[in-house]
Amino acid sequence: MLKRFSFKLCICFVSLSLLSACGGEDSSSGNGGTPEPASLTQDQRYDLLYRSTFGPQPNSYQELESLGYINWLDKQFSAVPSLHSTRLKSYPLEADKDTYNQADRVAVWWDISINAPDQLRQRVAFALSEIFVISRYGASLGGRVLEMTDYYDMLIKHAFGNYRDLIESVTLHAAMGDYLSMMANQKADPENNRYPDENYAREVMQLFSIGLYELNSDGTEKLDNQGQLIPTYSQDDIENLARVFTGWHIAEKARPSWGSKDGNWFLPMVAYPERHDDEEKVVLGEVFAQGQTAEQDMAQAMDMLLNHSNTSPLISKHLIQRLVTSNPSPAYVARISAVFSDNGEGVRGDLKAVIRGILTDSEALNGGDRSPVKMKEPLIAMTNFFRAFEAKSADPSGRFHNSIDMFRSYGQSPLGSPSVFNFFSPDYAPNGEIATANDVAPEFEILSWNNFILTNNQLWNATGRTNYEGEDNPKRIVINTAPLEAIANDHTALIEELEKRLLSQRMSEPLRSVVLESLESLRDTQQSLKVRNALYIVVTSQEFHIEELAQ
Repeated sequence: MLKRFSFKLCICFVSLSLLSACGGEDSSSGNGGTPEPASLTQDQRYDLLYRSTFGPQPNSYQELESLGYINWLDKQFSAVPSLHSTRLKSYPLEADKDTYNQADRVAVWWDISINAPDQLRQRVAFALSEIFVISRYGASLGGRVLEMTDYYDMLIKHAFGNYRDLIESVTLHAAMGDYLSMMANQKADPENNRYPDENYAREVMQLFSIGLYELNSDGTEKLDNQGQLIPTYSQDDIENLARVFTGWHIAEKARPSWGSKDGNWFLPMVAYPERHDDEEKVVLGEVFAQGQTAEQDMAQAMDMLLNHSNTSPLISKHLIQRLVTSNPSPAYVARISAVFSDNGEGVRGDLKAVIRGILTDSEALNGGDRSPVKMKEPLIAMTNFFRAFEAKSADPSGRFHNSIDMFRSYGQSPLGSPSVFNFFSPDYAPNGEIATANDVAPEFEILSWNNFILTNNQLWNATGRTNYEGEDNPKRIVINTAPLEAIANDHTALIEELEKRLLSQRMSEPLRSVVLESLESLRDTQQSLKVRNALYIVVTSQEFHIEELAQ
């Protein structure tokens, strides 16, 4: 019976690709001067849940409404971090393996993203993983599953901490040292044609802190007297910062050879003084004095990046884009940048205050003047679906099998981007009305016809209660559709339940009509098929995959 509606289903989801061608009691706690409202409306509560978690579960809305959003956020900020390494090591090794592999690491991400109680921390850590990028496809990381897992845990631990601590932990983590080749970087030896590696020096400025061009506090680009963009750094700055970053290598080296990577990757990298360039350097106009140790140079560099005027708007805007909207107004960016610069207590770089400000800003709650369209990242869409239907692995260990294949279908996997530039550019604008309006839609960069088809296939599989290789397969993933099947013959009630679980009680009349027509074409004895077809229509619709700010 599904074929009868295949054309309509296609139209619902193909609209994602077509959006590239057509438009588709007050408190002032750390909100950049915008007071937090005493309470939220129903729509605002749903929006908050989608932005601060990997998707609402059936009881999430009631909990938020009962606690009130301020207490709910406080509870999330104080929740104990769920660490991926701990969960990974709880999985029994399979009989033919002597260690964990990348599929196990991804399975842990899936497990925790769906089930962990510290949802806000996990969601922010995922956003940070797309800013401070490492990837299994770079350097020697493909074979270092535990080390990559430890890196992700580092992001989890620092998600609500201070940016200064985060950027230093990123810089000194062995996985990053390997990925961007700061590990084993050493001072110049011109006679042997050896010079410091510039890779990390370039990327830590371009991607992790200040960006390519000077910015105003609202994230807009400054222009010189000729109307040209003003670069934030020069090649000389890169070369001198590369010298600052010399002399660092893994702790507890197992072999004396400088090029060997054998050692303890679970401790921050340590300085080897004889390999550090201790001559004077000048970076961004700041003098690094002759005779400073590697540790002193590192501390000065980290302070320099924290205090640069660009860091506040650049990091603030990236986090807004990942959590709320692809096109925040300059005023929104400015308010959050102000929180980054000073959390109200004279502290710069307080990420907890920044995250709270982003989620409770007036533009996040009430919308703005710019394009409200934001496509969910494929991984976020899938977690939204699975959390809405309490997905569990049939494996007693809780391990999510087949996770690598599933993520490949979406063009995304955690810590699996093709380069340090993430899966998509924050400035990507598909041709058409979005680009013409000078707006952006980053997530559309990974929407291709191939993963469009694979996405539909995965979603069809996921809508079955005994999906993924059969009812008796212990590796299958099971969703709980029993409550929906119990009301399947009450079409209005079923549609309302789907609307509540997946669409924030905001289903359009055209989509409602398509779902209703599908349900009425099936017999009352086909409850399971009714639910599956209705589910598939909704989760392949534009309304499920496109988030819109209130207007």
